[in-house]
Amino acid sequence: MRNGWSSQAGLASANGDLLPLNVLLHCRTVVESQNFVTTGLMTHVEGELFEVELSEFESFELGEKVKLTIYTPAGIQTFPSTIFAKYEGAIALIQPPEVHKKFEEKREHPRVEVSGSVQLVDVLDKEGNPVEVTLRNISVSGIAFEAPDLPAFTKEATMKATVGLGFEFNCELEIVRRDRQEEGLMCGAKMKLLEPDMLRPLRALILRQQVERNVRTRKENENKKHTAVFKKA
Repeated sequence: MRNGWSSQAGLASANGDLLPLNVLLHCRTVVESQNFVTTGLMTHVEGELFEVELSEFESFELGEKVKLTIYTPAGIQTFPSTIFAKYEGAIALIQPPEVHKKFEEKREHPRVEVSGSVQLVDVLDKEGNPVEVTLRNISVSGIAFEAPDLPAFTKEATMKATVGLGFEFNCELEIVRRDRQEEGLMCGAKMKLLEPDMLRPLRALILRQQVERNVRTRKENENKKHTAVFKKA
């Protein structure tokens, strides 16, 4: 359906209290561009990303500015957004800053699984070289990694590190969790970037990983539906 709009979008809230972000989940969502409007279903809200399921996903362009109108149990929520990705049956959109002023999320920053390494500058092996451990997941404020069972990996221990996952950045880590495994430890740590300009590529990587995860999930769900139909037949 074609329709034009030019009014500035704002966020509607019934009161000044923060609403849980998941109040937007599974709600009817109208997505409106300058020349096109359609209705879908909000199927994913996490971190900086929304996913809206709709059949007319190909009608939108990457980077296109749109207005979202979401019909939630807490009232109608309206705000601007940008198309970040589109894939079979859905579009991914960037959450605007005003969303964070009105909604709260259980986890401050989403983590994604990644392949990479962490060189711990302050932790040395027997030869006096920095210990390198395996990166398992990351957010803009924390990481998890597999490490040998060394005295340095105690709760609240701090250390400088260089993280490599296609690009490198330096950071400071504080161990907040250490779990024993069959071989070594799984450690969780708070992370503070030492180079603020590296936040942008890190955010971009996390968004891409979120989209790829959503695409895999949608394909797996579709395969399960087809299998169920086949068995029933």
